[in-house]
Amino acid sequence: MPPKPSLAGSQGETSSRDSPICFEADGFEIRRRGRGFPRRGRLIPYADVTHFAHSRWGFAVATIRGISLLRRSRFDSDEACAAAHAELRARIAQSPRGEAHLAEIDEVEGGSRRPHERGAVYGLIGLCLVAQLLQLRDPALTHIGSFMPSLFNQGEIWRVLTANFLHDTLVFPVHILLNAICLFSFGLLVERSIGRTRTVIVMCGSALGAMWASAAADYTEVIGASGVAAGLAGAVLCLEFNANRSLPVWSRIPRRVFVSALLVQALVDLLVPFVAGAAHAGGFAMGYLVTRSLIVSGRILPTPGVGARRIAAATLVAVVLAALAMLPLLQRDPGALERHGVRVLHMPDPSVRYDNEAAWRMLTESEISESGVQVAVLLALRAARRSDWRDPNVLDTLAEALFASGDVGGALEVIDQAIFLGRGHPYFVEQRRRFTGERDAKDRPAPPGEGWYREGPDSEEEVEPPGPRIEPAEPGESEWI
Repeated sequence: MPPKPSLAGSQGETSSRDSPICFEADGFEIRRRGRGFPRRGRLIPYADVTHFAHSRWGFAVATIRGISLLRRSRFDSDEACAAAHAELRARIAQSPRGEAHLAEIDEVEGGSRRPHERGAVYGLIGLCLVAQLLQLRDPALTHIGSFMPSLFNQGEIWRVLTANFLHDTLVFPVHILLNAICLFSFGLLVERSIGRTRTVIVMCGSALGAMWASAAADYTEVIGASGVAAGLAGAVLCLEFNANRSLPVWSRIPRRVFVSALLVQALVDLLVPFVAGAAHAGGFAMGYLVTRSLIVSGRILPTPGVGARRIAAATLVAVVLAALAMLPLLQRDPGALERHGVRVLHMPDPSVRYDNEAAWRMLTESEISESGVQVAVLLALRAARRSDWRDPNVLDTLAEALFASGDVGGALEVIDQAIFLGRGHPYFVEQRRRFTGERDAKDRPAPPGEGWYREGPDSEEEVEPPGPRIEPAEPGESEWI
């Protein structure tokens, strides 16, 4: 006759009606609550258990197929919860290879009690926050550090790393807040399982994978740490399916819920146009693959090897070098701005915004050289043509460039068009006074605020465009237009 099942409860045995766990010869069942009697659950073999623990809030069991969590309220008392823990341990000890199995579980338990590393996750979030503050202080950082494949291919290789720390300032703080939550949630699970050094490697692989996928998808510009966050999610999935015997129950996640969430995110990436879905997919894939390479025979090695430490160190050095590579542009070095302007001119996918911003910074934020003026004029001309000569901000940049080149007639012709399109905005009027000599050439007026053109100038400030004090250039008379 087979042995009768033992039911963990307040006295070590209770009726099946009251017990959340039913122990049998070959395994145990987690009873699910239902109407009336608890419903029977699937029999879980003792050999499948990878870790279990109890605390004030309840009892948790991890197996190779998932986790089961029982709240404290399911038990009659704390003693009943502790009795379930002791009973499961005794049952495993009686099973084939029981002592070896318990030794493996104790090893996982010992790892869960070690101080958890958080340096990689907190470091990345901290750098993202610092970068966001610098972006708010100097918007040029976004222009200089975002990942643009066409500029990366021309030598601005720092962008493949720096773009991962930058976030959209127009929707501040939504973009960085969402990414920080994802980095924190997935990152702590990964770093708790594989340590700081290997988490840095996973992050680096995810960042590179996200940017490679963005280039393959022909994205013009990408910023944000969402690719790294997706890579950490891929790492969590890889650990759950390939190294669950090394994970304490507190580092496990409900598989169905997690996989469902990933599918919903994939659907969002496909349907929402402004979401960089390719970057998420690339980061996720690389995060999974890099993590898989760190797993040997279904287990995580207790300490990183020499090679892993060198790769992590090289990653940190690369981030520092990438930041240093941007400094000349951030400091508005004239030579660096001119070289950057030339690279922008050679972009196969020119953008009105980037042409205009590059030209404006060269003209107004540095001591521009004669050759730099020519580059700025070419950039501003291309921006004006691509905007069909209808954007007063772009025309203002072109007028500034023509004035710097000595083409006063062309500058007046263009600024008059900007005054007309801007409905006589005082800023453009004062710019014209600079060009005619009524205002000192170095006394550039403060430009209007962000979004003024979309909103339209205030009716009290709106004035009629003045008559020109000198004749503008006739068509073809200007050197440039």
